[in-house]
Amino acid sequence: MTADEIVKEITRRAWSFGVAVLLAPAESVKNGNIRSGGWFDGDSAQPVLATAASGDPSSWIGTLLHEYCHLTQWAEGAPIWKGADGWGKVGPWLDGKQVRGVEAAIADVRELEADCERRTVRLIREMNAPVDLDEYIRAANSYVHFYNVMAETRKWYAEGRGPYSVPEVLAAANPTLDADFRKTPAKLRKLLLTCV
Repeated sequence: MTADEIVKEITRRAWSFGVAVLLAPAESVKNGNIRSGGWFDGDSAQPVLATAASGDPSSWIGTLLHEYCHLTQWAEGAPIWKGADGWGKVGPWLDGKQVRGVEAAIADVRELEADCERRTVRLIREMNAPVDLDEYIRAANSYVHFYNVMAETRKWYAEGRGPYSVPEVLAAANPTLDADFRKTPAKLRKLLLTCV
């Protein structure tokens, strides 16, 4: 499928669940105090899937598909979707507030993201999306492992330093999706620390 066909199909699917789609002509989109390539919120009165859609679609179609896969977790009532509740603790913790159980919340969010990345890789293949799969998987591994670094540093990645876009980080990440994200390889961890 072409990028335009994927955008139309994902928008159609999202609308079928009553979810609005926002494609922002920007490098990042803001959700609370965090800027990222995209987000999905199924808990608001109007569920929204948002993706930063600046530049060549091959640079953001993977993010659109990733956020759509969060929508599928939510729509299915997948048990892993409870991990989305972890952001209710992680966000305030990143803002400097004292939060009980934040370690478990971060682990839940990390596993939610790992499940989403597995779904996204399947969807990229299913749709024959114009996405470099090797690069996407390296980026996915970097992103999910970043949650371990976030737990250690209490910082989200710096603007323009998303772990999925730093060449040195991507080169250190595995080209196959990791099965276990609980422990980050030392070399990757060291490079992920440069993202905060």
